[in-house]
Amino acid sequence: MKSWKTAFQLNKWEIKKSAINIMLAYLVTIMFTLFFIKEFSSYIENGTILFDLIFLLVFTSSPLFPKPKNFEVQQLQNGLFASPIVYLQKQLPIRDEVIITSRLIMHILYTFPIQLVALILIYLSTSLTNLLSIGSFISFCMIWLSISIGIGYVIPKFNIGAGGFAVTNPGSLIVIPLFTLLTFGILTLIHAFSGHGIVYWSIIFANDFPLLSAGISIIVAVIGYHTWIRAMRIALKTLRYG
Repeated sequence: MKSWKTAFQLNKWEIKKSAINIMLAYLVTIMFTLFFIKEFSSYIENGTILFDLIFLLVFTSSPLFPKPKNFEVQQLQNGLFASPIVYLQKQLPIRDEVIITSRLIMHILYTFPIQLVALILIYLSTSLTNLLSIGSFISFCMIWLSISIGIGYVIPKFNIGAGGFAVTNPGSLIVIPLFTLLTFGILTLIHAFSGHGIVYWSIIFANDFPLLSAGISIIVAVIGYHTWIRAMRIALKTLRYG
């Protein structure tokens, strides 16, 4: 708890400088949410891969929206890609735990509030209210927020730092399209073999097994959280920041 309090004090300047970018990220997420609301009935009846793909991106990659230059991941030196603010913090007598917590706070500000709002808007504005009770809807939220942690926390890890060909500009031109194609391929297979997509099945699972889905979501969130925290600790100890 002390590291969270210290990190929040450390982040005040960054939060102030990032306010406009956070609001823009919220605005873009709301625009996607309006798309989900508009297409929801069609998705439930017919299923579309695009709906699943965008939904997945919103809950895993939304923090990739542009940030102020001083906080955006960029190539710094010796092949190191990291956020300049992390590089600066590593030159100061700041504990690694505080640096990690500061990245988590910024990630949460960019994601959790607007993701929760998006889920509530979808529930209140579509036929999802007829499909899920309040309890089942909470389980549905937990499923997607756990995915946001389990996969989305790669973003604060990337802010801490990364090296190698994959994070260079040529490498990203190869890795990102390949990853997108792989994701699209997996979603296509799910649709082909089951007749529906991951959002549909998460609704069904939350409705039929609300307690089980909530339990699994908690486990996924806890494992994802500790896995990414460990990866960030390793990066801070092994990467060359100066």
